[in-house]
Amino acid sequence: MVEGVKSGIITLSFLVFAVWLILSLFMGRSVSCGYTCPYGALQEILGGYTNKKPRSQRGSKIRYPFAVLFIIIVSYSILKIGGLKGFDLLAPNGNPKLVILIPLFILITGILSIIFGSRAFCKYLCPQGVFLTIGTELGRKIKIPSLHLKNNHNCSNCELCNKSCPMGLDVNYMVKNDTMDDLNCILCGECIKNCPKNAINYSFNIED
Repeated sequence: MVEGVKSGIITLSFLVFAVWLILSLFMGRSVSCGYTCPYGALQEILGGYTNKKPRSQRGSKIRYPFAVLFIIIVSYSILKIGGLKGFDLLAPNGNPKLVILIPLFILITGILSIIFGSRAFCKYLCPQGVFLTIGTELGRKIKIPSLHLKNNHNCSNCELCNKSCPMGLDVNYMVKNDTMDDLNCILCGECIKNCPKNAINYSFNIED
């Protein structure tokens, strides 16, 4: 997407990102991070071999400067070329940079998931996750019905939810304190699937 914008062209990846951002108002981070991101799937597969989770909550704030840097790069590129010039869904087709950048990005995300745990890139570095978080928060502020986790108040304190969360969240704490709206939650549903007491469910209401 960035390479396309730097050339003044709106690409398919740009349009997909725009759709994800709009849908995040209603579906939160599940729309990309939870269900459709191939890099997320790669991280979970590689991280699964080490059985590590990205536990640091403070570390997740590192992604915000990366998001700011992303905005600066895109904005500067658009201003430098005098604005966007048109559409080319497959552009920048044949760009030799992508032959290096895409495998390098895959390698970096894979290494991070092995060293720091599954979804480490998502939690600590991904700028896209920041934008989807903003969309999620905006949807809540303007009271749009959106997908979120619901606490059924019948937790047995087995902590299987913690073990299953790919983002390394303390879901058990969230349930016990009835704070189910952690900004790092990607609404993947693993905690729901692995809870033996059905203590967590999805909800699509404004308020429960």
